[in-house]
Amino acid sequence: MRTLKVFAAVAVLAAGVACSSSDNGGAIQTPPPSATPCPTPVGSPMKVDANATLKFSPASVTVKVCQPVDWTIVGAIPHTITSPTPGTTGATFDSGTLNEGQAFTHSFAAPGTYHYYCKIHGASVMSGTITVTS
Repeated sequence: MRTLKVFAAVAVLAAGVACSSSDNGGAIQTPPPSATPCPTPVGSPMKVDANATLKFSPASVTVKVCQPVDWTIVGAIPHTITSPTPGTTGATFDSGTLNEGQAFTHSFAAPGTYHYYCKIHGASVMSGTITVTS
């Protein structure tokens, strides 16, 4: 009976640990229903690096509507590209956890200012801004 209680306690604890992760397994969230997706990319992609110094480089970029933004992980530290940053509104996307050499691309269908951050390192440490013009 004691063995069964110990086994049950371990199973409950393991399930709690498995379900407590904030990693979304690489799932990419789709834009809210009010956003019209870009039918085709416009112009050359804007390149942004997420680097080992915990910065997006460049941190602020300006693109045209539907011009893709390509984020690439540079260095051995994993990152996410997630929007919106806490306390802001705007496009909703999440790259999931990306490792060295992996990339994430997103195009913005409407003009505006979009804030994003790395969920692993937090918005106060690693964040950026995309300004989209028409």
